[in-house]
Amino acid sequence: MKSVVTVFALLLSVLTFGQSAKEFLENGIAKHKVKDYEGAIKDYSKAIKEDKNYTDAYYNKGTCELALNDLKSAKKDFDKAIEIDPKYVKAYYSRATVLVSQEKYSDALPDLDKVIELDATTPNALSLRGQIRVQSGDKKGACEDFTKAKENGDSKADRYLQQFCGNKQQAGESLMLHWPEEENWKVGDDQENSKMHVLDLIHSNETLNTWTELGNMTSIKGVTGIAVDKAMNLMFEQSKQESPKAKLTFIEKDENAAFPWIVFTIESPNSKTDKTPESQLWYIVQGKEALYTNFIAVKQATISKEQKEKFAKFLKTAKVVSK
Repeated sequence: MKSVVTVFALLLSVLTFGQSAKEFLENGIAKHKVKDYEGAIKDYSKAIKEDKNYTDAYYNKGTCELALNDLKSAKKDFDKAIEIDPKYVKAYYSRATVLVSQEKYSDALPDLDKVIELDATTPNALSLRGQIRVQSGDKKGACEDFTKAKENGDSKADRYLQQFCGNKQQAGESLMLHWPEEENWKVGDDQENSKMHVLDLIHSNETLNTWTELGNMTSIKGVTGIAVDKAMNLMFEQSKQESPKAKLTFIEKDENAAFPWIVFTIESPNSKTDKTPESQLWYIVQGKEALYTNFIAVKQATISKEQKEKFAKFLKTAKVVSK
C-alpha cells in the first residue's frame, strides 16, 4: 500500500509539474488584469521557478514591476526575456520605456531600433523614437519616424508632425511626456486653439465619462514669467469656485531650474454639481514660450502617499523641448 501511494505521489508530481508553469502564468495574468500587480508577480515568479526559460513569465513580471515603478527589477526581467528569445519584440520595447523613465534616452535608442527592425508596426515605437530624436537634435530622423508612424496609423503622429516638422511659423517649444504603455493610456480628447492646447488622457478600457484615472496636459501659449507659486494659487482658486471644500497641499518646487516647476495636490470631497470626489496631483512648469500645467486626477477625496510619490515621479520626467 505504501509503495502504491509513493508511486501515485510521484505520478501526481510529474503531472503537476507539466502543467503548473502555464497555470501559474494564467493565474498571474488574471491578477494582472485587475491591477493586482504584487499578486501577479508572485504567480509569475512561481511560473519561472517551474520553467526557467518561460519568456512570457519574465516579460509579464517585468511589466508589473514597471507598473509599481520598480525599474531595476523590471529591466532585469526584460533582460532575461531577451536573453532567452533575442526576437522578443515587446521585451525590447518595454526595456526602452524603463530606460526612458530613467532619463537614459540614448541608451533606449538601440532597443527601439531593434523593435522597429523586428516589427515596425509595434504601437508607439516609432513615435517614441521620434520624440527621443527630437530631444537629441536629430530633427530629420525624428520627422522620418513620425511620418512612418502616421503611415502605420498612429493617431498621435499628425500632432508630432505638426509640432516638430512643420515650417518656421510652426516652430516652437513644447513639453514631452511619455505616458507608460503598460498602463494603457490613450488620448481621450485633444483640443487646440490660438491660446491653449489641452490634451486629456484616459485608460484604454475607460471613457471620458467613466474614467478612474485621468491625465491632463495643457499648454497655455504665450504665458511666461509667471511665478510657480502664483500659478499654483491660481489653479487652486479656480478649483474652489467649483469645489468650495477643496484643499491645497504644496509638495515641492524648484524656482531656480532652467524651467521652474512646482508640485502640489488639490483634493476635493465633492463639487457644487457633483457629489463624486476628485483629487489631483499637479506638476506645473514655466517654459520660455508657454506655461505647462499637468495633472493626474483620481475619483477619491484624498490621494494616498503611494499615489503622490508615483504620480509626482512620473510627471517630473516631462521635458521642455524646442524644435
